Amino acid sequence: MGPQGPWVALALLSLLLFSLGCGERIEHGNLTDTDRPPTIPHPTVDRDLDLLRSGGVLRVITRYNSSNYFIHRGGQAGFDFELINHFAQAQGLSVEVIVPKNDEDMISLLNDGRGDVICAGLVPHPSLERWVVATRPTNFVHKVVVLPANSPRDDNLESLSGLTLTIPAEDGFRNELLALKDEQRLRFFVSTGRPGADPEELLAMVAHGQIEAVVVDDIIARAAMMHMDNLKTGPILSASQPTAWYVRENCPELKSALNKYLHENFWVDQDGLSRRSQTYGIIYDRYFENPLTVRGFQQAAYRPDKSGSLSIYDDLIRNRAEAAGFDWRLVAAQIYQESRFFPEARSRADARGLMQVMPQFAGAQRDSLFIPEANLTAGLRMLRGTWRSYAYLDSLDRLRFTLAEYHAGHGHVTDARRLAIEMGRNPNRWEGALAVTLPRLMERKHFSTTRHGFYGGGKTVSYVEEILNRYRMYMRLVKRYPAGPLDQFADDLTNSDDADLSALPDLAILPDPK
Repeated sequence: MGPQGPWVALALLSLLLFSLGCGERIEHGNLTDTDRPPTIPHPTVDRDLDLLRSGGVLRVITRYNSSNYFIHRGGQAGFDFELINHFAQAQGLSVEVIVPKNDEDMISLLNDGRGDVICAGLVPHPSLERWVVATRPTNFVHKVVVLPANSPRDDNLESLSGLTLTIPAEDGFRNELLALKDEQRLRFFVSTGRPGADPEELLAMVAHGQIEAVVVDDIIARAAMMHMDNLKTGPILSASQPTAWYVRENCPELKSALNKYLHENFWVDQDGLSRRSQTYGIIYDRYFENPLTVRGFQQAAYRPDKSGSLSIYDDLIRNRAEAAGFDWRLVAAQIYQESRFFPEARSRADARGLMQVMPQFAGAQRDSLFIPEANLTAGLRMLRGTWRSYAYLDSLDRLRFTLAEYHAGHGHVTDARRLAIEMGRNPNRWEGALAVTLPRLMERKHFSTTRHGFYGGGKTVSYVEEILNRYRMYMRLVKRYPAGPLDQFADDLTNSDDADLSALPDLAILPDPK
């Protein structure tokens, strides 16, 4: 080998390691570089808890991984997601999840109003608190080195000599790790994982011998070792550190409500020991302590980021929904909301099957609604008829009104629109109008004057927003069209005067992420 041979080999090895695990997946947003300010360092919106309640939605900025947030069996999961969702429900809010792209920093998304709270297991740091405000602790973690199980290295820092420690690209501990190395004159090297590589992916690379060691939170390491072989923990690199959520500087009410919630569910007693409420403990154990649930969350068949599949009914839903002019991922998001993909689901009101269709509205399918094909035929016919009736609305409001009517019925939506007019609001808008007036159909002073009486409209607002949020995530995880052409199907989905399915409007309301 010539004098430049080792350098060429090293370059090729680096390129190989960079390319490993680079399959299609959700991108992860940066927090921000600690050496430079975020693009939007201070709030450009004024939206505290009262305005959030009036809108009905809490926008949560997080990362897509197995501890913060992910899709499992078609539903939303993750430690931080479950915890913030529990808070939101108590406040009468639906959660909309924002997963930033690689070129977006979380602080800027928060400050420009695209999100309302950052829930990503972040350790408070002065570099962050220049721009945003931290809550009480949501947890406590140590930074730990994870090595291959057969590594001769032990838990002494000196044993790391000559190793390259890889740290996730978005982890703010990198500077502290470099400072620790310099202060103690340690002889290891520090490498940053590629953008988008989450801690779990880096741990898998250690387990497969693709990188030498990784630095992650101890709770993530413990959970990974429940479902990955060939891993062991090495030296602890930090004292116990709190993790926290972040809000805008101008949101004191939201911060206060979050702190009250966290204080009720997670606190440190007089002896310095962490204490948990029953709710917090159940959520925590589900993601970090219980081997059965931790392993279950990793099954590729139930994770669309690993399998590209949402349910066993994907092909059926795709063919039927696309033939009817709908993005099948939207229909899948609605089906999850209605039945969790369980074809024999039956409500107390006798709604049946995947799309929870009432027999009296099912037409020819009334006696076969537990058969997926028949249920989709009836449900899509109803959905399409409602969609067409709102053709005069802009696309996103049209979709929200369609979903709202599917859930609440035409009469209650009409009552909410009349109430919007009485309140001086635009009856053709969702935000600031129907999202406000539907919940008010529960109040006597309002429902007593309506044609259709009392209605729990807050559930309909949550129904609509949860479907849309799930739809956005499905679009990021699963392709709309398969590699081959769609199967053709013909049945009584349409009315006799509307048999040309190709002429139906396409329901791709939101563009697919690139």
